[in-house]
Amino acid sequence: MNYLDSISKFYNSLGLKPTQTFFIIAGVIAIAASYPSFIKHQARIEADKADLQEKTLQRRALQRQFESEREQAMIANERYKSCLPVVGETFKNGTHYFSGIQKGSVIRDRITEKPLPQGTVVCDSHGITAVIDANGQASFTAYTGDRDIIQARLKRFKGSQYSQPIIK
Repeated sequence: MNYLDSISKFYNSLGLKPTQTFFIIAGVIAIAASYPSFIKHQARIEADKADLQEKTLQRRALQRQFESEREQAMIANERYKSCLPVVGETFKNGTHYFSGIQKGSVIRDRITEKPLPQGTVVCDSHGITAVIDANGQASFTAYTGDRDIIQARLKRFKGSQYSQPIIK
């Protein structure tokens, strides 16, 4: 029995024809040859997934920030209807100038030098509003960019005899 006969018996025992074996071997070789390309493709897919997830997280964070800004603007716009504008401590050219509120800054009555009462709503010329807490500090700040609302409120206090609170 020669070598070819033994291969032929082996194929017959498996139920395969030589052409089928050829295609199986060719397929295995093709898979082995394309394996590095497959790995690179998978790595690229994973990198794309990670990039997509990162962009999705950024988009969600921006959406939350946008919603927060919208809510703050609504609160600030409502506060500007009745807020007490604050000015800086510096006195120049016979007047105090509007100043910016910072969270935690103490807002004082200009005459008595005492902190404003808790619950007083204050605002500045930059669109920031705050509520005075128990320590006399600005807290619960909210911002609006609506210049018309800001200017309408501040215009009521320009040149008046009212003594505006100061930021120290």
